[in-house]
Amino acid sequence: MQIAAVILAVLIVGALVGSALNFASVFLGIPFALIIIGVIVSREQMGRQRRISQMKRFRDSAKARKVEFTETDRRTVI
Repeated sequence: MQIAAVILAVLIVGALVGSALNFASVFLGIPFALIIIGVIVSREQMGRQRRISQMKRFRDSAKARKVEFTETDRRTVI
């Protein structure tokens, strides 16, 4: 929901700036706003992928490892 507010704000600002410069700039402001939106979305996707890869590394490092028990350990465990 936050991204929708950002997209709407960028579109409105782009339209206002474009109309302030020149009426034809409105048509240039919308592609500019879409480029900014694309950058924001791609940053979020890259951050999400980074967090996913960190969790995968964490899970891989937390896997059970084989342990060699000494005779004393075996007597204690059993």
